[in-house]
Amino acid sequence: MDESADPDEVAGPRLSKADFATMGITFFSLGVTLQVLLIDAGTSTTRAFVASAVIFSATSEFAYLAVRDSGGSDWAAIAAGWIVATRFGILAVSLSQKLPQGNIRRAAAAVNAFDPNVAVAVQQSNPAAVEREFWRTTAGMMIGWFLGIGVGTFLGPVVGDTSRIGLDAVFPAALLAIIGNMLRKKDGAIAGAAGGLICLTLLPVVPAGLPIILSVFGVAIALLLVRQPAT
Repeated sequence: MDESADPDEVAGPRLSKADFATMGITFFSLGVTLQVLLIDAGTSTTRAFVASAVIFSATSEFAYLAVRDSGGSDWAAIAAGWIVATRFGILAVSLSQKLPQGNIRRAAAAVNAFDPNVAVAVQQSNPAAVEREFWRTTAGMMIGWFLGIGVGTFLGPVVGDTSRIGLDAVFPAALLAIIGNMLRKKDGAIAGAAGGLICLTLLPVVPAGLPIILSVFGVAIALLLVRQPAT
């Protein structure tokens, strides 16, 4: 090993073959589950497949279903899905400056910026490695996802009532897995607690779906309490 090597040039973690397979299996499972839930909720198989193929965001679609299942309107359900999806814009911004130059390449990456591929990519040591690992991870996600929504579209009419086998618990479990690390930090814990309190307080007094949407103000409360102005 060359001890004089620049520590900044140390390669970041790469997606191994096992990691690639795990990524594919995870997104395959999410795809199957989501399609079965969509079809159980009354969505036609064609519409369910097209929606999942275009949106490519399980958590956003799960948020939509959660609001609809609680009696919320279509607009409230769409807004809930949009709020969950806003994190992808933040992820795209964090990735953009680490990619090689080129507006088209950066735009293509921004459209496909999700939690797993950005997490792997931003740890790389140079723009070429960032781009390579980003697209390798994205490939694993997409292969699993599209196979999953294909299988789920065929299984949906067969499975029937999803609550019988506990599939209705998938969305909260998936979302908790995504935000779990954030809740270990002070600002994340405050945002989560404040958002939960807002939601519980509003549940008896506002239309279904709105408590979930308005709970996003828990983030503003966390910013006010934790982010002190520079002196």
